[in-house]
Amino acid sequence: YTNSYCNIVLETHFDADQSGGTFLTEKTFKAIKHGQPFVIVGPAGSLATLRSLGYRTFDRYIDNSYDLIEDNTLRWQRIVETVKKIHSQDMYQWSIRCWSDVEHNQQLFVSSKQDRLNKLLTKLRTL
Repeated sequence: YTNSYCNIVLETHFDADQSGGTFLTEKTFKAIKHGQPFVIVGPAGSLATLRSLGYRTFDRYIDNSYDLIEDNTLRWQRIVETVKKIHSQDMYQWSIRCWSDVEHNQQLFVSSKQDRLNKLLTKLRTL
């Protein structure tokens, strides 16, 4: 991790068993914990799920439009284009520009999860 400017996260599922859902694992959160910008090779909506949790997904520095593509083949092709575009830049300078989002994500990652857990508990009690 210390010698990398960007993490290409190969999530466990690429299509979440065709359920239309997302499936984030420790692979994504490892990049956040270690302070790296990332591209997620996973189901459509993975970045949207992270954003709903308060994480930043480097939208100013990465073309994340791949996350909206439902078709697996087209999403894969867009991910490859995105990675090539990132790689064509000066990676050190690019990573410096991403730093405010990296720092935000790390702070959110280590912050207390008590509020979210309480909301989940309340929701479960109403089922």
